[in-house]
Amino acid sequence: MPEIKSPFPNSRISLRKKTAVKILLKSIVYAFAIFGILSILLVLVVLGMMRTSAPAPIIPKKAILTIDFGATFGEVVQDSLLFEMAPYGGGQMSFHQLLTALSKAAKDDRIKAIAGRVNVTGLGLAQIQELRKAVETFKNHGKPAYIYSPGFGSFGEGTDEYYLASVFSEITMQPNSDVGLTGISAEVPFIRAALDKVGITPEFYSRYEHKNAMATFTDRQGSPIFKADMNDLLARLNVMVVQDLLKSRFSEPTKEDLLGVIDKAPFSAEYAKTVGLIDEIAYESDWLNGIAQKFEAEVISVEEYAANLYPNTKGKKLAVIFMEGMISDMPGVPPLEGAEINSRLVLEQIDEIKKDKDIKGVLVRINSPGGSYGASAEIWNALNSLKKENNIPVLVSMGDYAASGGYMIALAGDKIFADPATMTGSIGVLGGKFVLEDLWKKLDVNWEAFDPSENAGILSPNFKFNKTQKLAFNKSLDRIYEDFTLKVSEARNIPLNKLDKLARGRVFLGQDAAELGLVDEVGGMDAALGALRNKAGIESAEPIVLLTYPKPKTLQEKISELLGSAPVVSVKATAQKLGLDIRSLTVLKHFKYDAIMPPMIFNM
Repeated sequence: MPEIKSPFPNSRISLRKKTAVKILLKSIVYAFAIFGILSILLVLVVLGMMRTSAPAPIIPKKAILTIDFGATFGEVVQDSLLFEMAPYGGGQMSFHQLLTALSKAAKDDRIKAIAGRVNVTGLGLAQIQELRKAVETFKNHGKPAYIYSPGFGSFGEGTDEYYLASVFSEITMQPNSDVGLTGISAEVPFIRAALDKVGITPEFYSRYEHKNAMATFTDRQGSPIFKADMNDLLARLNVMVVQDLLKSRFSEPTKEDLLGVIDKAPFSAEYAKTVGLIDEIAYESDWLNGIAQKFEAEVISVEEYAANLYPNTKGKKLAVIFMEGMISDMPGVPPLEGAEINSRLVLEQIDEIKKDKDIKGVLVRINSPGGSYGASAEIWNALNSLKKENNIPVLVSMGDYAASGGYMIALAGDKIFADPATMTGSIGVLGGKFVLEDLWKKLDVNWEAFDPSENAGILSPNFKFNKTQKLAFNKSLDRIYEDFTLKVSEARNIPLNKLDKLARGRVFLGQDAAELGLVDEVGGMDAALGALRNKAGIESAEPIVLLTYPKPKTLQEKISELLGSAPVVSVKATAQKLGLDIRSLTVLKHFKYDAIMPPMIFNM
């Protein structure tokens, strides 16, 4: 047969050449990408080795301890290579490490004074209260504590910064700076109208009227109960702060005098000095040099000092489990999210403690507004099992928050400590879903459901609850609320009829919760550790070995985590965490975040 020639004789050859070129270019790009990733990892490995191998600085015979309270002092230090890359990532201290360093410095003859600095701080109000006690202890050892501020807060919102500074021996400010001592307020967004415009309908149900975590989505404005709860909470916080300021800085002015000054804020450093809020006005370098010359001492940072504090290796063992963030049974995506309490990881830590029969007691430090009810119950059960199987005491110390699911975990404690400003309680549950039905109509998208049973599509975001589904969903909430309140009643020895006045989603401050029996004592971590010693039968002068969880990761573990889990999680989980996956708008699936406090922005 005669050869049939294509009317386009060069097209196939051209296509093959183009394909080959594309493959070659992709290979080059991928090669450079892999080479770049490996180069970054190599740099991180070298930096990590340098950090771990560098000797701790020698503490001089006379030293001034400097502390920047604008640094991050989380309950749990973010421990990954991604955070190592961030500025100052490898040098951050935990809040507990900061308290420990201050406690050691108070008794250390080499440390002559503290020189703190604060402008805008990320510390919570309860953390500040614990720091105030630590500074008081330092001063009680006959050592002065100085603090400098280039301005309290950003124009306004400097109340918590000044609250911290007020306990120091002497406050100095930069000339022409401002004091934002405006008091504590809060802001809550209500976006229901915006959701209606785009066709998203929030269908959420709660137990009960004070459980307002989803009001930001379901309401167009705060309900009378919501407003009353917020105003009461803020009034109590402001009274607490004002009373402490009067004790710290003033002996003669009355409460009304101080409130009159606060109403004039923000005001200048010069005015603050005339009314006794601060002591001196100077530039920071002159201030710090003056302190160093006064004591003929060298200046060292609290991070440098802490590097010299080697933990005890001999003594009776106590364990501390730090839990910070939202409670979930799924791992987060660092560094896109902050700290979180992953129930699976916590259960692993508890199992590790169970195997060590030399551990005489456990302190659980909780800083969480709540989260998944199921994950919270898992941790609660595991802590109770630890107490029973190992026959050891478990005590709880609450941080800024230990509410809802966080409070449920605390119920496992033989004794619960809370700071005066700790937000706790919020005994209640909620659940629901965001419905996209009206959005699809706007987009001319028609969904058809094929459900083999009445409630098969109960969590679908494409249709509202029907009557049967709504009934089934609310029965689930009733069961969870009944379980939650029963756990509180049994753990705190509060009859159910009396508990009704303390539950229904109400939020309390730590000092009020102590009076109501929801917690045992007002105090921070130091008080809780002292009580744990006593419960475990360890004398106050007897040395202890403090095991902390989660344990710091080794460099190899960090690299393995980055190479192994991160790429696997990144595509799907990152999209969900960023809200890019439509399925993430379903219900707080399996009641994922059904035990949380209402979202609010505090202006302090």
